[in-house]
Amino acid sequence: MSDFKEVLFESKNLINVIKNSDIGELQSIAHEIRDFIVETVQQNGGHLSSNLGTVELTLALYRVFDFPEKDMLVWDTGHQTYTHKILTERMQSFKTLRKMGGISGFTNIFESKYDSFGAGHVGTSIAAALGFEKAKKLSGEPGEVIAVIGDGALTSGNALESLNQVVGQKSNLKIIVNDNGMSISDNVGSFANNFSLIRTGKGYNTFKKQLKSFLRETHLTGLETILEWIRDNMKHNLLPDSIFESMGFKYLGPVDGHDLETLIRVLANIKDGYKKPVVLHIHTKKGCGIDYAEAKPNIFHGVSPLEKNTSPDQKKSDQLSFSDAMGYTLAKFADYDDRLIAITSAMDIGTGLHHFKASCEERFFDLGITEQSSLVFAGAMALKGFHPLYAVYSTFLQRAYDQIIHDIALQKIPLVVAVDRAGLVGNDGPTHHGTFDINMLNPIPNIKVYAPDSVSNMVRIMNFLMGKKWNVANPIFIRYPRVLEDISYEEIDKIIFNDEKKDPEQWEIIQNHQYNPKIELIIFALGTMFNQCKQMINKVNFPIRLVKVTSVKPIDTSLIQQLFNPENNITNQQKIVISIEEGMRTGGFGEHLIGFLKEKYQNQIFKTICLGIDQFITQGNRDELLHETGLSTQSIYNTLEAEIGEIIHQHTMTS
Repeated sequence: MSDFKEVLFESKNLINVIKNSDIGELQSIAHEIRDFIVETVQQNGGHLSSNLGTVELTLALYRVFDFPEKDMLVWDTGHQTYTHKILTERMQSFKTLRKMGGISGFTNIFESKYDSFGAGHVGTSIAAALGFEKAKKLSGEPGEVIAVIGDGALTSGNALESLNQVVGQKSNLKIIVNDNGMSISDNVGSFANNFSLIRTGKGYNTFKKQLKSFLRETHLTGLETILEWIRDNMKHNLLPDSIFESMGFKYLGPVDGHDLETLIRVLANIKDGYKKPVVLHIHTKKGCGIDYAEAKPNIFHGVSPLEKNTSPDQKKSDQLSFSDAMGYTLAKFADYDDRLIAITSAMDIGTGLHHFKASCEERFFDLGITEQSSLVFAGAMALKGFHPLYAVYSTFLQRAYDQIIHDIALQKIPLVVAVDRAGLVGNDGPTHHGTFDINMLNPIPNIKVYAPDSVSNMVRIMNFLMGKKWNVANPIFIRYPRVLEDISYEEIDKIIFNDEKKDPEQWEIIQNHQYNPKIELIIFALGTMFNQCKQMINKVNFPIRLVKVTSVKPIDTSLIQQLFNPENNITNQQKIVISIEEGMRTGGFGEHLIGFLKEKYQNQIFKTICLGIDQFITQGNRDELLHETGLSTQSIYNTLEAEIGEIIHQHTMTS
């Protein structure tokens, strides 16, 4: 273990170490932190590239400012805060990152006083920082408020709305734009760094004030106007033209975000020299310091546990995710349909749409982190006769709820929304679980919501909707989980080639070959919950009919009528009805279904049980979370034993 690693592990006050280290020592600490992050992410999974890019920035911020006692630091999208966590009393617990019972992969106000605002979604930092600053002013508290936001996050509506408010609120907010995607400017180098140091330095600003005063006292205001014109033209020709200055900010940069000495000096100048809002534009490399992460920063943005120097695309597996299968299938359909369109909001790899992009890039649209705009864009293309599929994570679809209702459903626009990562997503935790989409979509007229039970059936449903013929007349939402299944691309090709289709509105029944004239159990299992129940039904010494539910709405009234047909119920057999879904129970599929059944068949229903999720769910792997929420096979069996075990026993004895 190196001297600096010993310092990191043994120090009880790392912030004090940072404040008292020289530049060379800070660079060594940065190196050790990078190694520690890589080592932990290899074991636990997590966001790698983004965190490797913010090591020096975080060290410089803690060197210059006094968080959280005096100053406040607000991170946008906490996936870039691993160094922040290491420095703020979580070094020893960092090995538990993203584990059940461990520390979060994002900022979390319940975890540390240094996490001023929880952030798993983009675009919140500027609004939160502005609110904190106003609260500090009203309370008479001194200190600066700093927001750190990525260039990608700046494309989100929330960030732009908040940015527009800063000057009007007479704020002195300091906003650091972490540009790691070259989307603002690539004008980074010694000239830009030195120019930023000059402009933020006390000498420059004092000279500028004295020159203005001299010109006014000597009535040479015309010369002042000429000098300002020269300054503005030089600035906008030599430095990136900035929208920030036109909004009233002091714009500085770009600065090399890995040059610790320059970062510290510029931040110190900003802290002491400006009583107006400032935007400091820094340029960082995603994956900085680790060759394989620098080479493929998007691949290593969010990763599963890895072997060192091994990327996910090198790992051989006979399994595919729903996301990969969806994107691959859509790309195949593009061969048949030249009006098929694929749209994403900065998630082409995560949603599997990189397959479509590779095969027909001219019909692929990545609109950045703009879920609201993306849906409206898709709707407009559909109205012009194109066939759009918009792929989005369930948790991010929440941001576009108004557009779903007002712009898509109300106008009954025929498009498909692939709702990825629906249900429990695992180690990313409560900010990313997709547990609210059913509740959001269920009440909305004109739309249909499908939930395939397997990858193969998802492909068949897609084939039914958009294979060789576009068969979409309503807004269609297909929700599927973050799950791997044993299926290959060749098997998907076979399903498509053989034109295998599945109508998701036609549910299926399996049963366990037992009969009781007095009572039976009917389980309605939505989507992949069917697989959890299928493993269980033959263990139960009681008649069970298990329904594979593949549509949230509409419900299959024909199958339900078959199940509850009074003409077939000559023994007046009673039903125990259980619904199971991987989503919030209140307002979910089960509540809607059971309400319908009670209205139509109350005299046949002995008892109802609605299984689902009732709270925000922590992080952990999928198996752990299914057990935690009562949705694992064993948990479902235990619930049956507890809730209806005695009923089953009584009716078994009397049958």
